[in-house]
Amino acid sequence: MTKGLGLAAACATLFCALPLAQAAAQQVGAYAGRTADGNTISFDVALDGQGQPVLMDLAIKFTAACGQSGSSISQSWHFFFSAGLPIVNGHVKQLEDNPQLLLLNSLSFHDHRVTGSTEARLPIIDAKSGAAQLCTSSKQAFKATFQSADGASPFDHPGTARLKAPQRTAILEWSSQGVLHQELRKEQ
Repeated sequence: MTKGLGLAAACATLFCALPLAQAAAQQVGAYAGRTADGNTISFDVALDGQGQPVLMDLAIKFTAACGQSGSSISQSWHFFFSAGLPIVNGHVKQLEDNPQLLLLNSLSFHDHRVTGSTEARLPIIDAKSGAAQLCTSSKQAFKATFQSADGASPFDHPGTARLKAPQRTAILEWSSQGVLHQELRKEQ
């Protein structure tokens, strides 16, 4: 009888500790860091309606080399996910795959720090030749650390809009000849 109670207590302790271990895998709040080439990355983690961690938004800057012209292009993107991207077992991937951008971000949470990788490809029209070319930011590592619990949801601050639909919204920011451009994109 004592063996049975001891085994039951050990199992109960193990099952109670599993949710705590999973919860410790990612801290709710704002994270910021840099890619291997020094560009910035930031994102927010929140809890969904079921109390599960989700990625609410992700902002990243990358520099892509354009092979044909020998030039490069820097772009900053900020993606918002109204329902959040589920973080499962401390991991989440974000894939943007459309005619204007292929971007893959992979994040792994380790308590108050995050490691991962990012890579991007985008077609551009060369200003001099008018020819299309593919610019690539090769796969590279990044590191980010927990900054604050205040940024848990970018939509819960006074003066900001709450997006119900679309499911995904992206803000593209780039500069050309000293002029900063921004474009809002929505996906239903």
